[in-house]
Amino acid sequence: MKKYLLLFILFYTNQLHAQTNIVTYAGNTGKETFYDVMEISNGTFLVCGYADNLNWINPNIPKTQLSFTGSIPNALGNNRFGFILQLSSDMKNILQVVHFAQGTVEDIRFMKSNSMPYKTTGDLYISCNTADSDPNNGGYIIAKLNNNFVNGIPNALTWFNVVWAKSYAKSVHPWDVTSKGNVYYVSGEAHGYDWSALYCLNHLGKRKIVSNWRTHWLKNGTEWKGTPASANPVGGIDSVNYSGIALKSWGRCELRSWTPVDFNTTYADGNGGTRKGKWPADFLFDSPCDPLNPTANSPGYNGYSPEACCPVWGASSICIDKRNDNVYLGMNFKSYYNPSNTPDFEPAVIAFDSTGNMLWWNRLYHEITPIGDTVGSIPDQYVDALAIDYANNKLVVAARAHGNNTENLWEGNTINADPNAYGFQNRFTGSNGNIHESWLGKLQLADGVITNATYVAELAEGTGGLGTAHPDPNLDGWPSPNTGWPDVNTTYITKNNMKISSNGDVCMLGVGRRTITTKNAYQKMVKPFWGGKSCWNSFVRMYDSKFHVPKYSSLVVGQWDTLTQAGGSNTELYGLYKTSKGIIAVGRHTADSANNANGNAIPITNLPNWGVATPTNESAILVYYFDDSLRNVNDQIVTDIQQVKEPEIGFTIYPNPAKDMIYIAFDQQRNNHETYYYHLYSTVGQKIMSGVLENDRISINRSLKGIYYLEIHHSQQRFIRKIVFD
Repeated sequence: MKKYLLLFILFYTNQLHAQTNIVTYAGNTGKETFYDVMEISNGTFLVCGYADNLNWINPNIPKTQLSFTGSIPNALGNNRFGFILQLSSDMKNILQVVHFAQGTVEDIRFMKSNSMPYKTTGDLYISCNTADSDPNNGGYIIAKLNNNFVNGIPNALTWFNVVWAKSYAKSVHPWDVTSKGNVYYVSGEAHGYDWSALYCLNHLGKRKIVSNWRTHWLKNGTEWKGTPASANPVGGIDSVNYSGIALKSWGRCELRSWTPVDFNTTYADGNGGTRKGKWPADFLFDSPCDPLNPTANSPGYNGYSPEACCPVWGASSICIDKRNDNVYLGMNFKSYYNPSNTPDFEPAVIAFDSTGNMLWWNRLYHEITPIGDTVGSIPDQYVDALAIDYANNKLVVAARAHGNNTENLWEGNTINADPNAYGFQNRFTGSNGNIHESWLGKLQLADGVITNATYVAELAEGTGGLGTAHPDPNLDGWPSPNTGWPDVNTTYITKNNMKISSNGDVCMLGVGRRTITTKNAYQKMVKPFWGGKSCWNSFVRMYDSKFHVPKYSSLVVGQWDTLTQAGGSNTELYGLYKTSKGIIAVGRHTADSANNANGNAIPITNLPNWGVATPTNESAILVYYFDDSLRNVNDQIVTDIQQVKEPEIGFTIYPNPAKDMIYIAFDQQRNNHETYYYHLYSTVGQKIMSGVLENDRISINRSLKGIYYLEIHHSQQRFIRKIVFD
């Protein structure tokens, strides 16, 4: 058996043209936002978002309205279009628009596939915000499209599921899809009184049984707590309706030990220290929990208690390893630290296998230090994003702390698994504690042990204590964060949209103040010792796989006055994607209450045919930054074609150039028991025509001129040839 990696059509056709950055607005006088972006395996791109109208899109571009069966609750909505644009491989043209009827949903917020990154595009799933009352299940929907833009244009929802959501769940849509098409998602609120739970949908969009989760809702309307689901005494597995993890402390025993042995055992914490209790909520209580008679006595062993106001916990991020369908959940607990009478939030990252067994969890800081001190961690801490580093078998965690204390999110140069590890920004510096500083870490997928970390906390305006210049020439003379002791300022990593390159490089979006930019950046920050002032800004950044340095860091913000700071602080980025040639980010330029665009425009370049140079009202933004530091030939979608018969059956096209008829000459005799199909593509990935190959010839419309690509395939093989029509 031979295995070929076929670089699926057109990826390098545009190498004939110079690669230049693309920075553009989209829209007209209404409000438009781009939320997410992805490349699919015909070389084109999908961009989703919302718009008040679609009049800014050329009327000749095909538009398909999604149909569905059922009712989507959006009675309190803004009468907008949720849409997906299909862009050509060079992003110059819009090929298709797929959208909901106006007012059906508020937007299309996220797009995901059940395939691994950089593999052939599988089924496509979306989530969309909705606006309705709690009784009508306002929040968001998760839906499966009936096609993926590669095999055909979607025109309907295969299924959709309505998710009641507020706060965390509403704003960040914690969900992901397995390779088999099961969707894990969070419903409810965060840090309130009502309800929140983690559920799983089957391939038909219905809540399903997860055997080793510990709460199961039975068909008779009751609950049973235990494992496996089939052991419930009411009627075994046939009596179970679906399962979940209830993210609430009152009257429940979720994420807590049920036996004294589990509760009192000391476990390794993943970074040289220890902690007490098998489950991540044990630290809040003074005893295990009996599911038949739940108790919630506190404080726990290190001084923490549940915050009395808010029994519902906050789940904020989900990601799934598509190789084995293991599930990773990021969340936090609203708590109260008794020794200092301080309200607090404590994080946890939890791993489950596909049957629901908990594999491990990590607090991201020490509860019992390596020298044996039991400590608290006063800063509020949150989990903002999770992603899989498939190349290095790591879970990438984006977290955040509000404030600083002796024990905080782990420093980049205090990694027990690797004493030589270091991060670009090892630690929190300066004296300003009332800020939000972000953090990136990598945990081993197998056991949650931390291997790498860096803080992401950009410099405060006017800070001193800058230290010495970073030795990497691409850091362009910026001071190293690991020398000196500068004040840093609030820095946010965009929630639930972090991408990992094929070699483990980490791509993220952020919001900062005096943001460090690299020498190769498209839009740079003025250095602090030059005297100019910074502004609040959005930025896109890629770190190397061990967080040693940013390979690329560029702003996406209005061109501000460095004397007055006017004109900036006016962009928001939500989605990104890493290609083999660069990095894409999408978002919006903000508007004021009178619907006027805030501040100055971002520096526009290389406008596509659908782009505009000036924002009007709230305008969508797309940037595509190219640089040698971003190039990686493996960051492209490939199709695995297995050759199961020898010899290879290739083919030749003649005449070439052609006019109205082309003939196919196979290198070996074709298999007459196979049906052969053909597809003709333009150089921007648009399918021009397709059908069944009969008599080894294809009739072509004489109006076609220029370069095209002909694909011939059957069930076992696929081949592509370039053809010219004159």
